[in-house]
Amino acid sequence: MGDLYRIYLAARRDGFDYNLAYIPATFKVPHEDAFDPNYMRPLFETGYKMARNGYPWEKTPPGYADSDPPQTTAQVRGAG
Repeated sequence: MGDLYRIYLAARRDGFDYNLAYIPATFKVPHEDAFDPNYMRPLFETGYKMARNGYPWEKTPPGYADSDPPQTTAQVRGAG
């Protein structure tokens, strides 16, 4: 989560759009091993179906709340 927050804040600071896609918490397929095919197949299918159906990008990391957007580099330097 920390990496997602850092990437999000860096993107906003530098004036870039932030787009995040992730498997929802409703995905509840159990798995035995890291490469369990009985887990990986439904995981792939879930992501594939979401993308095929026009998955709406998340514009902030999960759980992130911010009332003031970070300044861009130009604003910090006085050009914005």
